[in-house]
Amino acid sequence: MFAQRSLFVILLLSAICLLPAAFSSAQNEAGQSQPSPSPLPSPSPLPSPSPTPLTGLHQWGAVTLFHGLPSDRVRAITQGLDGMMWFGTEAGLARFDGRRMQTINDAQMPQGRVLSLLTDANGALWVGTDNGAARILNGRVDAVKELQGQTINAIIEPENGHLLMASEQGMVYECRTNSSAFQIKQLLAKPLESADKDKPGALPLTSLTIANNKLLVGSLSRGLLAIENNSATEMQARRPAFFVRALATDARGQLWVGTRSRKDQQALHSEDGFSEMASAGTVTRTVVALRPGRADDMWVGTDGRGVFYFPASRKSVNLTFDGTEGGLRSDHIFAIFVDREDVVWFGTDRGVSRYDPNSPRVENIGDNAESNFVRTLYQASSGHVLAGTNRGLFVYDPKAARWNSISDLSRNIIYCIAEDDAGRLLIGSAAGFFVGPKLTGDLQLESQTFARIEISSGAADAIGSIRAIARFRGATYLASYGRGLERFADNRVTSVWPNDANNSREIISLFADGDLRLLLGTSKDGVLSFDGAQASSEPEFAKLNNITVRSITQTAAQTLWFATSRGVFLCRAGNDCVAAATGYEARFLQRGSNEKDNAVWCATTASGLLKISLDDKLDAPLVSQLDAEQGLPSQNAFTVLPLTGADGRASLLVGTSRGIARFAPDTFAPTVYAARVISKRVHSPAELQSGIYLEYPQNGLLLDVAAISSRTFPEQFQYAFTLTNAKGELIKQKVSHESQFAMESLSPGKYRVTARAFSRDLVSSEPLSFELTIAKAPFPWTSTALAILLTLALLALFWAIEERRRIARTSAALVTANRELADARLNLANEAERERRRIARDLHDQTLADLRHLMLMSDQSVADGRPSPGADTLRTEIESISQEVRRICEDLSPSVLQNVGFAAALEFALSHAVQDAPAERKFEYEFVCDDALEEQVQLTPNVQMQIYRIVQEALNNICRHSGASRVKMHVGVTANSDFELTITDNGREFDPARETRKEGRGLANMRARASLIDAKISWEKLEGAGTVFTLQLKRAGASHPS
Repeated sequence: MFAQRSLFVILLLSAICLLPAAFSSAQNEAGQSQPSPSPLPSPSPLPSPSPTPLTGLHQWGAVTLFHGLPSDRVRAITQGLDGMMWFGTEAGLARFDGRRMQTINDAQMPQGRVLSLLTDANGALWVGTDNGAARILNGRVDAVKELQGQTINAIIEPENGHLLMASEQGMVYECRTNSSAFQIKQLLAKPLESADKDKPGALPLTSLTIANNKLLVGSLSRGLLAIENNSATEMQARRPAFFVRALATDARGQLWVGTRSRKDQQALHSEDGFSEMASAGTVTRTVVALRPGRADDMWVGTDGRGVFYFPASRKSVNLTFDGTEGGLRSDHIFAIFVDREDVVWFGTDRGVSRYDPNSPRVENIGDNAESNFVRTLYQASSGHVLAGTNRGLFVYDPKAARWNSISDLSRNIIYCIAEDDAGRLLIGSAAGFFVGPKLTGDLQLESQTFARIEISSGAADAIGSIRAIARFRGATYLASYGRGLERFADNRVTSVWPNDANNSREIISLFADGDLRLLLGTSKDGVLSFDGAQASSEPEFAKLNNITVRSITQTAAQTLWFATSRGVFLCRAGNDCVAAATGYEARFLQRGSNEKDNAVWCATTASGLLKISLDDKLDAPLVSQLDAEQGLPSQNAFTVLPLTGADGRASLLVGTSRGIARFAPDTFAPTVYAARVISKRVHSPAELQSGIYLEYPQNGLLLDVAAISSRTFPEQFQYAFTLTNAKGELIKQKVSHESQFAMESLSPGKYRVTARAFSRDLVSSEPLSFELTIAKAPFPWTSTALAILLTLALLALFWAIEERRRIARTSAALVTANRELADARLNLANEAERERRRIARDLHDQTLADLRHLMLMSDQSVADGRPSPGADTLRTEIESISQEVRRICEDLSPSVLQNVGFAAALEFALSHAVQDAPAERKFEYEFVCDDALEEQVQLTPNVQMQIYRIVQEALNNICRHSGASRVKMHVGVTANSDFELTITDNGREFDPARETRKEGRGLANMRARASLIDAKISWEKLEGAGTVFTLQLKRAGASHPS
């Protein structure tokens, strides 16, 4: 029994665990049976039947502390008339031009959080903060003195020159403005009082709007208030909301009310009249911001549930941090703003999120990859939008927002779609040619049958597949691959050209150039012209020979465009064809919806979608690219279809190998302004209005511009610069993505500089133009005077040259004399050393021998037994004299230099100085020397002797005058191969200048010996007590005079 019960529990748990998977599977099947586009990101999107990920991240952007925001908490957003974005943060006001962020620091700007922003009809920016309000006009900040200390939560402009402001202190203010001044007055007799018992005092007013010609105010604790006759009246509602955070009025005149609520309570309400409130959607959590769009739509920002979007159908879409994969930076929304290009900006507690709802959105056609491989798009005269794919024909259902398959053609590769004079649908496919029913607005194409007029195998590139359909001179012509040009009439297809087997039959595109000719695009032979009887090549299309021509179209000014395997070419009447965009595998060309524009859309393989535009003022065409990084589902595009909605707004469908991308091209002209103008100095942009005058000898100018557009990033702009002279002749032209234009080596005269910016969709800005004047060179008075002076200078130069030669001769003689004097000094020193050695040798050999003989005689007398009083004393004196003589000999000619080497001799001199010093002057000593000193330096014996003598004198001075208790000698070679010797003592300070004035030759001898060997000696005082003596010999590795 227990086992059965356990088994039952296990089975029950397994069933419960499998329920979510089964439910998810059911959702997948439902999603696959009815594929639909995803116009907006969803927090929990249904699984896509296509392998294409529909993340929509290309629609999002962000502005954060990294871009220069003073704070991540953004409370207000607006846009200036010049296109600049303004962000009100908790750390102040910032301006953003798309590239740079500038924080506004002005003494007139009230401090604290920026809570509200508004750009009025005159272009002035109104700023509401914690501590008052200010107006910014033409770069000047004016504080509103009447609002000092007030917290301004909301600012609106019901009409031009008339502003209303609501404060946290329960007061509504009215502001009347003109071009230079403004007047402020209170709309209420006294501040409103709060009804919240927990927070008594002034009534916080949060929002303002105008609905049904009434001024409505949102408050915290008293709900919705109507302001009339200097008094406030509470609005009655079926479901009263006491804490109103946001108000807005949509295009229908309907009032939207956002309130504070708990987690699962309704927070958004709408009101058609003033009698009752009705629930608006399923918005919970506190609604903080409301912003109507430019169409009949509404954006709702909440504190914790992200953004809700209500289109005209009022079917809400929820955008959250998770649902947008981080595109929306936070679910806590503080502010919403819809700019002039319909780009939506969200202020959050983590910066600003930018959302472009008109950027490409991916739509899936069918439930497999072949159904999503779109080859052609067509809009019929009845309004039906058709898509031909690798797996049948589909028609778009705008009500359900999905593509439905036409069952009769469900397994065909569709190449082209057209209509005949009777309004029947003509289909070209790999399986042949089909004729459908007459199109009407209410016709359900999904269930209609199509008559098959011509048969082909159905395989790709099969003979008999219909690649193109065109109307020419009242007849319908077909491009039949492998069969040539055919005519369709009376439900029959007849071959027209070629009449023999020698001509090419691989026709893949058709275009009727009026009634003049029918152009045939082939897979190998370029373009052929058909006059109704025969097809032949024309000289104007010679550059297109031997290449594949897949599509042909015509734009304004009779410009023919060709999509080829080598790019896009354009041909104008009477001119040769030129390349408009090379390096692309062009597939399809479509002219824009505006017939006056000389521009085309080009679908390519591996390069996405191109827009190519001709500008009358530019020599070269402009090319812009839209690829997978900007939202296309694939880099392989095959067809383009422009559409115009019921509201008159244009959109574009792009057929790719992974579905359809639908987007609205940008039609708003960007704004261009001068960022920097530099010549010899930096010019202010205000100087452009009156023109720039460059004085001689300046002949160049650098212009750096910047463009502003919400839908075009800075690196996507293209800039066109032109420089013309006073006659209007073109001097220089530049078209590139670089925003700088350098004008150099200009001749004197007047010039006109023009700069334009082109957006991503090649919409041109208004030109930025100014006059540039290069001054002529003045009469060369200075040059003439300089020429005279030059003549005089030449005469003086000849005289100076002669004098210089005389001085050079005298200097050479002086140098020779100095060299001889130096040699004489060195020889004298060497002779003195030789004399010292001779005297030392004589003292050692003669005097010491005599003293030794006296000592032996003294010792002998003692040994013979002859008493000799004072013999011991005599012997001691003789030994003392001998020792002194030896010391004198060593001083006169140090034998240690020859016996033990240079380094050991220096150490001996240090130790000998200690040994000879009296007991009260003895000191501790330390000798430090590099081990490889003998190998590192190459000092001749006479140089070593001079250094040794200098060291002896330095140590003698220390013993006699410093009273030091410790002496350290360091000998080594520096990094520059210089010999360096330092003696450091801790005795009294030694001042060489003061010591020189005393009697004695010690310092003079040291300097003289140093000059003989080109050495430098110096004394430096140590901090506290002591002196450092330094001897430095340059280039110790080189040979010195001997």
